[in-house]
Amino acid sequence: MKAKPKATRKRTSQKRAKAFTGVHALLLFPSGEDHKATLDLMRRFSAGVRYAYNRLLEGQTREALKRENGPLRIFFGLNTRYADDAVMKAQALLDSARERGEDPRKVVFGGR
Repeated sequence: MKAKPKATRKRTSQKRAKAFTGVHALLLFPSGEDHKATLDLMRRFSAGVRYAYNRLLEGQTREALKRENGPLRIFFGLNTRYADDAVMKAQALLDSARERGEDPRKVVFGGR
């Protein structure tokens, strides 16, 4: 095999993949009540994401879901920021399923 001419070679130093930096954390709770409250909030947020995903499939708007007297605030007791984040996460999941050409109605929430 002959080497490619220098003009057509790609320079690997110019296109380096950026390294991923992640953070792992272990939450320590001074009392059992804090642990229960955090788990309850996580449960309600996850249920809110699932609910928002199903409502987005039905055609409801993001604004209708996150408003002050909207279903995420009333049914799940989430504040406006958490409700907006739940809708945003559901919208991202819906867009991702559509981009990959998968059936968005067959998304599994939770599980292992």
